[in-house]
Amino acid sequence: MIDQVSLFLHVLAAVGLVGGGFMQVLVGGRLRAATTVTSIGLWGQFALTASTLVLVSMVTSFLTGGHLAGAVWSSDEVSGFSLPFITVGVVALVLAGAVWWLANARLRRLVDRALGGEDTRLVVDARSPSLWGPVHGLVGIGVGLIWIMSAKPERWLTAVVVVLGSLVVGWITGLFVSTRTS
Repeated sequence: MIDQVSLFLHVLAAVGLVGGGFMQVLVGGRLRAATTVTSIGLWGQFALTASTLVLVSMVTSFLTGGHLAGAVWSSDEVSGFSLPFITVGVVALVLAGAVWWLANARLRRLVDRALGGEDTRLVVDARSPSLWGPVHGLVGIGVGLIWIMSAKPERWLTAVVVVLGSLVVGWITGLFVSTRTS
């Protein structure tokens, strides 16, 4: 029973990770189109709410994945962490945490400046590639994580390339759309 609950929460966390990231991407269009301090603050706060969902999902995925690695994928003969999809998944979640921290810190500074009434360069900073690269990168790494958890590749290189490749594609997409307002 506990393994089924853990698996359900693990899958739900994957949905939250990608869904929350995608929500930030969608809100990003509105945030980049905002031309007033007030609207930048409001859309930025909405993006921060989605950021909280991403963080909670990452922590849930880490905890439930650890349980599943030990309880379901480990035996007396083999550790679950000897499987590429598990170990690469854990490393990818840690990497995603660093990317989340970077994106969230930049978004938080933007919102704090907007709520404080500062308008110097605020519109320009709301369209900064240094903000939208990490935000889109989180969606990419989430998609990569879902792929390796679903496909369970037996080759280490495959798991690493998929996760890093999806992160890079997401990040580049964020750089490309950063100056777009729709």
